Amino acid sequence: MSLLAHWRRFFVSGTRTKIDLNDMEKAGLFVLRCFGDMSDQSYWNNFYASRQGNKHFDWFVRFEDSVEVLKPYLPLVSHSFVTRILEIGCGTSDFSLKLFEHLNRDCRIDCIDFSHEAIKTLRKIVEERGLVAKEIVETEGKLESSLDLTGLACHQADAKNMPFADETFSLALDKGTSDAVLKGPKGEGAFAEVLRECLRVLKPCGKLIQFSDEPPELRLDALEKLKNDLAQSHSTALNSLTLRLSWRELDTRSSFQHYLYVVHKKGVGMDKI
Repeated sequence: MSLLAHWRRFFVSGTRTKIDLNDMEKAGLFVLRCFGDMSDQSYWNNFYASRQGNKHFDWFVRFEDSVEVLKPYLPLVSHSFVTRILEIGCGTSDFSLKLFEHLNRDCRIDCIDFSHEAIKTLRKIVEERGLVAKEIVETEGKLESSLDLTGLACHQADAKNMPFADETFSLALDKGTSDAVLKGPKGEGAFAEVLRECLRVLKPCGKLIQFSDEPPELRLDALEKLKNDLAQSHSTALNSLTLRLSWRELDTRSSFQHYLYVVHKKGVGMDKI
């Protein structure tokens, strides 16, 4: 990757001509995004602890701005089975809450974040709305499915080491988390760990959707590198995977350009996606 590409990743890679920041919280996040380490867990704990009340906070892409683009990638839901969806790096966003309602509550959404303060707040919001998912059974240190698990569940967990069994989810959502990871001191390595873990917990033919302000010339390069690394892996489970990538620009009425990247997971012998 060129020096210019690195500069674009660590500074504002997708800024439009005018920056309109609505409040001091977003201004602080803007400064951190440009000059700080967005993978710093202590920063996020302090950030969420300093916020008053059980309020959600969405500093990235809102559900309303992306639902039409998201629809073609949403999994089938039904009363007869439980579709499971994962959101990594959820913070206190209400994105999954609105997605749950959009899918007529016929699914289970597991939200994870490494900030215990964020999870504490999000749990309270979910409880207040009466949307808490039923308890699950733990087997050999991994969270396993039981019977009817519809609802939302919030977990403090690291996206590089998630407490879920292989092939659990039909869809995984990453709304700015990879952007934050890539700007950390071990950015590209940590990014690869997150992607590998998402692929592990995705079902065959599942999809990972990344919302990002990183332009295609940077993000697709990182995703293609992962594809090549998987093909050369000594792990049969990894090198038997086939990944297909797609992307599109989002219109989020924001001062930043945003993109949607889709990683389609397919194993050998499976039908084409």
